[in-house]
Parts: sequence; C-alpha cells; structure tokens
Amino acid sequence: MTTRTSPDLPAPFFDFAMSVLMVFVALFVLATFDTPRPPQAGVLTPKAEFLIELTWDDGSASDVDLYAKGPDGKIVFFGSRRTETMFLDQDNTGNGNGSVVDRREIVTVRAIEPGRYEFNAHAYRLAGPASVKMRVLKLNPYSVVSERAITFDMPGQERTLAAMNVRADGSAEPYEAQTRMVGK
Repeated sequence: MTTRTSPDLPAPFFDFAMSVLMVFVALFVLATFDTPRPPQAGVLTPKAEFLIELTWDDGSASDVDLYAKGPDGKIVFFGSRRTETMFLDQDNTGNGNGSVVDRREIVTVRAIEPGRYEFNAHAYRLAGPASVKMRVLKLNPYSVVSERAITFDMPGQERTLAAMNVRADGSAEPYEAQTRMVGK
C-alpha cells in the first residue's frame, strides 16, 4: 500500500486533515436531511384527529369492510380510499393478506371538519359467523367516542355501528343512525 505524501506536508497531517474534512461533510449531510420543511398552504397535515377501527375474529377467512361517510357526503372504503379529510389506512381482506392474522381495518379523520360522520361495517365475504367490533377514538386529547360489537351471519349484511357529530372545537358527540352505503 502506498501512502500519498506531499513534499510540503507530512503524511500524518494529510490523513488527519482528510478525516476532519469527512466529519464535516457527514455532519452537513445529516443536518440537511434532518431540517424540517415549513408547511405548505392548502396541504393537510398528517396528524390524525379521529381513528375508526373495525376488527373481527383473528385468523378468520372472512372479509368485513369499513365504510366511512363524512359531512361532505363522500364515502371512504376499499374502492375509494381517501377524501380531503378521511383516509382508509388499512384494508384487510381476510386470508388475502398473506400471513397477517389480525383482522382490522382503519380509517383516520385527519382534520376537524364539523358535521355528521357515519361508519358502517359490511360483511363482504363470510366463512361462518363473524364477531365484529368498531371503536371510534378521538386522539387529541384521547377519548373513546363510541364502541359497539355485533355478529354478522350472512354475507352482504351492513350495519351502521357508529355515528358522531363533530363540532368546530373538535369535540364529538355520538348519535344513533342507520344508513346504507353499500349499493346505496
């Protein structure tokens, strides 16, 4: 192995100078990647305000779908995964998801938009009776808005398991509703 030398600088000094230079370059790169970007006007922040969780029997081959309807009348489900304020974050198709055994679908509401929200469960495909549970959680600050469980025993069944009225201050009040979102 040959060592690079300069007639004016001794080899150890050259090695030390290169090491210091590399440290400064690495710190500059790290600082550049870690710099937060200012929010852009009209871009929704990713912080979730509400989380809607639909669960059913772990390991089940059944496919139960979550439908969420916001104040604007738009519906979020497996065929339309997002609106301006709601997102279907997780869709589970029963055994179609490979080795994932927990059966869960999640919708998040990522902005405070006052109005009525309704959340349905739909038994798309059943491999026997399915115990279904829906929870609506307010995340900031944390509270349980509603929680309800039912059993589906026939494919095609649909039930409104949760509904809430969201106020401008972000508070939510549950109410009873029975709406049809599948096939309208």
